[in-house]
Amino acid sequence: MHGTPGASITSDLIGYTTGVLITLVLLALTLRAAKLPGTPIANIIFAVCGLLWTLGGLMRAASVGSGMAQLRGVASVALSVQYTGAAAFPIAFLAIWRRFAIQDWQRRAARILYIFAIASAAAIAFSFWLHLFPRDILIALTAFNAIVLLVAGPLVSLRRATTPRSVYLPSFGIVYAILTVGSFAFLKQHLGVRWLAQMLSFSGAHLVLVLLVMIFAFLLFARFRYADLFIRHAVRILLASAWAFAIVIIAQSALMWHVVNQMSSPAAMHVFLVLITATGLLLSFTFVDDQISALVSRMMFRAPDYREAARQFTSRVRDLHRESDILSALEEATRVPLGLEAARVVLLDHLPWPKGIADGEITEIDYRDPLCKLLPIQNVEILAPITFDGRVTHVLVISPGTDRPSLVTRHLNYLQTIAAQCGYRLDALRREEEAVERQSREALLQQQVVEAELRALRAQINPHFLYNSLNTIADLVVRNPARAETMTLRLAEVFRHVLDHSSRPLTSVRDEIEFLRTYLYIEEVRFGDRLQIKIDVAPETEGAQIPSLILQPLVENALKHGLGPKPGRGHLTIAVRADGDRLEMTVEDDGMGPSAHPSKGLGLANIADRLQTLYQDRASVSLRRRETGGSVATVVIPRGNEI
Repeated sequence: MHGTPGASITSDLIGYTTGVLITLVLLALTLRAAKLPGTPIANIIFAVCGLLWTLGGLMRAASVGSGMAQLRGVASVALSVQYTGAAAFPIAFLAIWRRFAIQDWQRRAARILYIFAIASAAAIAFSFWLHLFPRDILIALTAFNAIVLLVAGPLVSLRRATTPRSVYLPSFGIVYAILTVGSFAFLKQHLGVRWLAQMLSFSGAHLVLVLLVMIFAFLLFARFRYADLFIRHAVRILLASAWAFAIVIIAQSALMWHVVNQMSSPAAMHVFLVLITATGLLLSFTFVDDQISALVSRMMFRAPDYREAARQFTSRVRDLHRESDILSALEEATRVPLGLEAARVVLLDHLPWPKGIADGEITEIDYRDPLCKLLPIQNVEILAPITFDGRVTHVLVISPGTDRPSLVTRHLNYLQTIAAQCGYRLDALRREEEAVERQSREALLQQQVVEAELRALRAQINPHFLYNSLNTIADLVVRNPARAETMTLRLAEVFRHVLDHSSRPLTSVRDEIEFLRTYLYIEEVRFGDRLQIKIDVAPETEGAQIPSLILQPLVENALKHGLGPKPGRGHLTIAVRADGDRLEMTVEDDGMGPSAHPSKGLGLANIADRLQTLYQDRASVSLRRRETGGSVATVVIPRGNEI
């Protein structure tokens, strides 16, 4: 194995094997992507051509290494396979460039070139397989045909003003690479330049490297969803190939042979040193592979931390409570991390959406699709459905723009994640709105129940009060008709107030005291000079809200059971004061005392029920004896308007 020819054959074998593996990966991913909308047939043609070229080269290198090169049949088949792929290469590029031919003459010229490329590729392939012309002439014809087509194609179809930069620059880079390889091959074949032959001694590795440059450039402008997966596998294969080249070079180096020849067993020592070298390279493979893959991803695919971006989006929409804000956040979370030109959420209405949208699948569309003209942004390439309430209700339409390549797998996975998170948040928002609406209905029903209970409780008071007042008027009609007439008028005023407040569970302290004054006018007719009334209301409490008719039963109890049976003059004091966040109302008399009051009579029981209905346990009513005689009834409620 010692010597330049062996090293050259080994390098060719490694190089072409690397090319075969890479093109196989490319073909597998391209066929997988072909099942999805928007993947051009040109991708498949390109991958097949690359596989034929590298496979033919591997066959030629293997035939030389195995000593079968002198067999005409083997060499002919290998050469035919290789140059069949080379002849068909222009078809793939012309198929891609045709899409950017805008004017009519461009379209006609691009179509003619495309048809000519198919015809010339078929003619060259048949000529190789059927040996119609000398091999050297066919090789030169293949190179000339490729140069003409790959120079004419972009000149006819591409214009700087109408072609995306991600298409324009790589296309001419590929043309330059092919022209360079063709020129070197022509000079080596026909001029036999010695230094050039030495430069291209590792021809297999050189050609594979050029092929990879073409593939990487192709992926920058081709619509290929699995480009990032291909890059990841290609980098790994390339790195393994480089490590194999390194092992071969070290194993065949003059220094290695100089060292082992000094040993007593050169062959064993050579194997040992090669194993040590291979082990060291293998141990470093994983680390170097991770670093290079991450670097290539950042350079080629602008790959931020999509997991963190998705977490930030989820955290942001969790605090949003309007559908429009959530959808706007989704547009921003799509556009900014991916560096897109535009992203917009549209309703899933009666537009002619692709079939996959209704099934919840991210779909790619061609820019010539009639749907593109109906969307709110231009140059749409990706449609991401948003599932809400168990069905697709919105679609996120995406235009990458002319300054970046098409989206690949990792980008689409990120889009799928945030679109799903948006749908989850919309579902949660709907549940929140339904819960709020349900609580509002329950609160309204509860309020209606409370008001009904209060009306029922007040209805218990009104007949009782009316019964007592009418008895008093009947008595006065006989004894004092004039007073009976006055009392009748004041009774009318009392019931006018009751009717005006019949639908209001609450009233102000001011209105309640005014009602009591009218009511006490009636009682003063009954009591005459025996009744002395004092009303003491703190000014800051006059606007406070209290239950309607809450004090009248206490005043009536004080008059009927406390001051009525008492001989001589009696005093009645009504007071309202604020005590922090509470309101304290008292009705005080110097009559007969609590023993004369019915502790569980209609008045106190009614007040207790009303307070429980309105305030639950936050209010109270109590009755106690005064130290100097008489009784004090106290009502304590929360201060404010809240029930």
